[in-house]
Order: sequence, then C-alpha cells, then structure tokens
Amino acid sequence: MAGYNRKAAVIGAGVGGLATASRLAARGHEVSVFEKLSQCGGRANVIEDKGFKFDTGPSFVLMPDFFKEIFEDCGEDIKDHLDLKPLEVSYKIFFPDGDTFTVYRDSDRTKQDMERIESGSSAGFDSFIRYSGDIYKAVKPLLSECMTLKSLISLSKLALLPKIHPLSTFWKAASGFFKTDKLRYAFTFESMFMGVSPFETPAFYSVITYSDHVEKIAHPMGGMYQIPKALENVALKKGAKFNYNSEVKQIEEKNDAISLKVNGREEVFDLAVCNADLPYSKSELLGQELPKYRYSCSVFLMYMGLKKKLKGFEHHNLFFARDLEKNIEEIFKTNKVSKDPSFYLHVPTVTDPTLAPEGKEILYFLIPVPNLCVNEKGVDGREEELRDLVLKKMKEITGEDIEPLIETEHRFYPRDFTRRYNILNGATFGLSHNLTQSAFFRPPNYEPRVKNLYYVGASTQPGGGLPVVLAGSMAAVKLIEKGVNSSRGGNRP
Repeated sequence: MAGYNRKAAVIGAGVGGLATASRLAARGHEVSVFEKLSQCGGRANVIEDKGFKFDTGPSFVLMPDFFKEIFEDCGEDIKDHLDLKPLEVSYKIFFPDGDTFTVYRDSDRTKQDMERIESGSSAGFDSFIRYSGDIYKAVKPLLSECMTLKSLISLSKLALLPKIHPLSTFWKAASGFFKTDKLRYAFTFESMFMGVSPFETPAFYSVITYSDHVEKIAHPMGGMYQIPKALENVALKKGAKFNYNSEVKQIEEKNDAISLKVNGREEVFDLAVCNADLPYSKSELLGQELPKYRYSCSVFLMYMGLKKKLKGFEHHNLFFARDLEKNIEEIFKTNKVSKDPSFYLHVPTVTDPTLAPEGKEILYFLIPVPNLCVNEKGVDGREEELRDLVLKKMKEITGEDIEPLIETEHRFYPRDFTRRYNILNGATFGLSHNLTQSAFFRPPNYEPRVKNLYYVGASTQPGGGLPVVLAGSMAAVKLIEKGVNSSRGGNRP
C-alpha cells in the first residue's frame, strides 16, 4: 500500500494539515494543500506590527519527541529547521494573595519553592510524577494510532485501562498528592489549555503535567510561527503544492474519489485529509447533522507591544482568580464573563528579544471565557471591561501599570475564531476533552460515511495541542497506508 502513490488533497494548512502534507509528500504522494487564508499556520499564526512579531496561537513547545518525529519521518533533521531553546524557568504562577510559585527546569528548585507553600509537598511531587509518568508510558504509543471501540476490545488495550485511571479526574488525581489548593491548581491548570475544567478532565491528561516537569518546556527561537513555517518548508521540499486564498466549500464522494468545490471549480483527488475543524467539516462541508458534541471554552486574546522592558515576569506567567473554582464554573457551566478572571500572560521577549524592537517587550494575554454555544454574543460588549479587569489585576499583584507603556495593541475575540478559522461556537480548542470525547470515544481520523476522507486536528483523535496534533497526523497517514476507509482496502475500522 505504501508504495502506491496517489493524488491527495489536504484541506487546511494548520499545523496538523502541514504535518500530514509533509508526511504524504515524503512518501511520494502528489499532494495539494488548500487554505482559505493567505498564509499557513491556522490558529498558530503571526501578526507583525511596528517591529513587533506577535504569535497568535500556541505558545508552549511540550513533548519534544513528537516534534523530532515529524521531521525524522520526512527524512529531515529538526535542527536544520528549528532552534528549540529549553527554558530555565518553565512558568511562574501569581496567586491573588501576592504569593508566587515558580516551576524551574531544575526540579530540585521547583520542589524548594513547593515546600515554602506546603510542607512535605516535594514528596508528593515525586509521587505525582511517578503516577503521571506511568500513564504517559501507557498512553504515548496510542497517540499515533487511530483508536476505535473495536480495537479497545483487544486484550492489550483492555490491559491499559487500569493504568490510565479512566474514571478519575485530573483534579482528583492531584488532590491525592497535594493538600493545598494552590498546588492542586498549579498541577492541573494545563487542562484549561485544552479548554476544559480540571474537575471534568480525565486523570490521564496529567501526562501534560508530566511533560512540563520531566521533558520540560522549550521555545523556538524566532517565535512559535517558526513551527508551521518549518513544516511548510518540508512539505514544499518534498513536492507538495500550496493553494492559498483557496477555501474549500464542499466535500463529496464521487466514484470512490473525493471531489472538492474550491474557488468556483471542482477538484478531484484519490483521497483527502481534512484539517478544517471536524464539527465544521461535517456540518458545513459534508452537510451532516452533528451529534450533541460538547465544545471547549473560548478565549479573549490581547497582544500588546510595550515601549520598554518589564521586570519580575517570566516567559510564561499565570494569574489565578481569587475564587478559581467559581471562575472555572463561570467559564464551563454558567456561561458568565467573570468579574475576577484568571489569565495567562506570555512574554516571549524574556527569551527571544528578536521578536520586538530593541529594548521593548511583547505581552500576549489569554483569558478563558465561555464559548458561543449558549451565549451567542460571547464577550461582545464586555471587551473593555475584561481588558480593564486584567490590567488592574496585574497592577494590583505585580505593581506594574502597563497602560502608559502600550505602543501597539491587537485583540482577538471568540467570534473571530468562527470567522477566521471556521471553528464552530468560537470553541478555541475544538471539541471538549471530557471522558466521553477522549481516546477511543473521540471522533476517529477517518470519515465513516465517506471513503477516502480522513481527519487531522484538535477535534479528532488524539486531541488538541501541537504535539498531540502532530501525533494525529501520523495516525491519519497510517490509516491511508493501510488502506483503511479506502476503496482499495475496502475496509473500515
């Protein structure tokens, strides 16, 4: 099967689409990529203004093995394409009472700071790392495979279930190792970067925390946008063709081939991999009625270029609400725009001063807010209020008043995720990562109703986040190579 070269379309030039295009082109397939925007990256994009380079999407490089693997799979060395610099300080958490907690590359320093907050917590840290490490070892091989309920029945997969604690939550897992809410939240906040509450996220997502503390965090010098650009370069080198400003409007199966309607014409391929968000693809491109999916939260983003450097901040910073449990409930249950928001602050110029003019600073604020499922207006009309709340909170906790320092500012709202990226309900992270939409229960990397159509991206398996989406591209390619869901193979999982 692998030697049978085919004409393949990739719909969407997000990171998942770029990785899939690179893999397929490296295998000798004739690959055409169609992207509605004028450049690659999808949510992982960039804004350039007055000498500032604002990365607009993901800001962490976690699980470095998956980044190395995509380049190796295409016969490339990652070092020829990306300069990944490990961070000595992974992130800093600012608590509302003025206390802080810093996570270092050196875990001994992290544990010293933990002991200041909670006596005996360093032992809990070691135990939590062993716990999450066991899950990571069990889960990692599955991330590059399309998982189905049929495959779950196999004895090898059933044996995994006790190891991944499927009925426990992320919060419950952390609570077994830490006594204070400060540390419990410090070790579970990552769930909000998947757009779901730590009180609902399955415990096996603690693998993200494991990666934070064991595999550590890195930054691609030149900015996060270097990642999609590197993948685009690999795909081009392997022979893929890119069609920008080319939005696919319809997907249809015709005589075991895939027909696309794009720019007013029909394009026909042997197969297609859809990197457009899965719910949008099913409802708008295929005309299907969607199941009752649950969606992740949305975010309100602010990008600011400052006239001078700040002190006391790290590359990654988190500010927690006074009542974080209430804030999480507002985001995920009551659909309220909080008057006491938690937020993430990215200051990449701490590590990479080339992203701003000399002596100046970049700030990227991410504020989790409800998606548009219930409240169709989202934060409309509340933007200035949210902005002021965040800047006021930052000033109260750190003493920094940044308002007079702002040289340029850009904002991105929940509705913009729908308008720009075709993400239903402004759900920034795609489908929610609750138990019934994780692992074997998450939509697979193929379309059951259409032969030769496959999926890659945050809303399909294995889920959201750059390394996980990269693994998902491998899962999709494996299906294609095996002839799964193909007119050649004739078989479906």
